[in-house]
Amino acid sequence: MTDRQKIVDSVVNRLREVVPEIREGSPGEGKDLREYATFDSLGILEVLVWLEGEFGVSIPDEELMVENFNSIGKMVDYVLANR
Repeated sequence: MTDRQKIVDSVVNRLREVVPEIREGSPGEGKDLREYATFDSLGILEVLVWLEGEFGVSIPDEELMVENFNSIGKMVDYVLANR
């Protein structure tokens, strides 16, 4: 299993806890998570705080835009580029 795939799996598992609609199956890396009603501002914040703690990345305020983290692929890319 690649490092990327491990991060994808970890992010999907966390999203399943935050976004109940994801509990069945897994969205693709490019799926816009804003399509899920429970991926609201609180859900996004919870996932971003988890990303920082889980992977030791720091997300500066100027990068805190939903568009930067609205898919699994974008989250994984951010972690890989910033850890």
